Amino acid sequence: MSAFSIDRVTDAPLELGVFAHFAEEQSAKDVYGDFLDLFAHAEQLGFGYAWLRQFHLQDAQGRRAGGLPSPFVFLAALAQRTTTLRLGTAAVTLPLESPLRVAEDAAVLDILSGGRVELGIANGGGIPGLADAYGQRLSDDLGKRRADHLRALDALIAALDGEPVNEAGQILSPTTPGITDRIWQATLSDTSAFEAAGRGHGVLVGTTQTIPGEVTTAAYFRGLPEGVTPRVAVSTLIYPAVDRETGLREAEAGILKKWEWGKDFLPAANTLEEIAASLNIHYGTAEQITESIASHPSFQHTTHLQVQVELLYDSFARRHDALELFVSDVAPALGWVPPAERAAVQAAESDLAAADAGFAGASR
Repeated sequence: MSAFSIDRVTDAPLELGVFAHFAEEQSAKDVYGDFLDLFAHAEQLGFGYAWLRQFHLQDAQGRRAGGLPSPFVFLAALAQRTTTLRLGTAAVTLPLESPLRVAEDAAVLDILSGGRVELGIANGGGIPGLADAYGQRLSDDLGKRRADHLRALDALIAALDGEPVNEAGQILSPTTPGITDRIWQATLSDTSAFEAAGRGHGVLVGTTQTIPGEVTTAAYFRGLPEGVTPRVAVSTLIYPAVDRETGLREAEAGILKKWEWGKDFLPAANTLEEIAASLNIHYGTAEQITESIASHPSFQHTTHLQVQVELLYDSFARRHDALELFVSDVAPALGWVPPAERAAVQAAESDLAAADAGFAGASR
């Protein structure tokens, strides 16, 4: 394998997840079942997290950016198919929701899954007509909209922490301890990442956003209080192929479709290769994908890789194959340690510490 540097600024272990938009052209009935199978397979391979993006509605022509409006419902079904997989929302659009209802749904899911919820939330909902459809009113002033979002976030956290939600002193039912230690914020700017870090939250960083991912992740580390474990999840779109030229050719239709969506706010590009780079797609052989991810400026801050196998694939079978390749040939080269191996090391370290303590006691 070619020599390249794996340079991360944190000692936190690298975690793997699978991230999905559900932006498929097939029927929801088929797609939901296919993704349940994909996530269940990911758990068997050693992935630790499932991350789901929430999208609402479609236009009159049936076009949509994603196809999952109810992530808690899907994750409840996934909880029954899995035992260790962490169940993440990436993310719930809080301005379109009642914070108390989000708290209730998260609490129920956390109980059903044995404490596996990772609660990602996002500001947003500014698409014309969307907030009105859900009975919400968003300010035209972006500063006020941000302040309103943070107040809703505070209300969500307070409810999850068991604080009274009304003057009668009523509290959330059911309650589930510890979930506020598992809150993540989808961040599109260095300012929001810095603020999320100050709260001790994790951050969810997209593959394509107006502010480069490395700017956002660096700001997060600047804002992180001393002693707080960093949580930086970065979306990572991959497409394995026998070589980069073949990968571009096979994935061309999906690349151009995604480019049509993002070309107005992403770095300019002309050739297909330039477009793939602007979209942060990692493609080619396992070695080429590894080097592409490792050389991306945001990787040095990454603690969680959210692997995407969407948009570019002609079948779910190829997505399963891609995840298998990633776990066997890419992730270990990036510094990921499989859960079983990590547990064995931790057990050995614990046994050694206990033996040292016993020896010290016997020598007194």
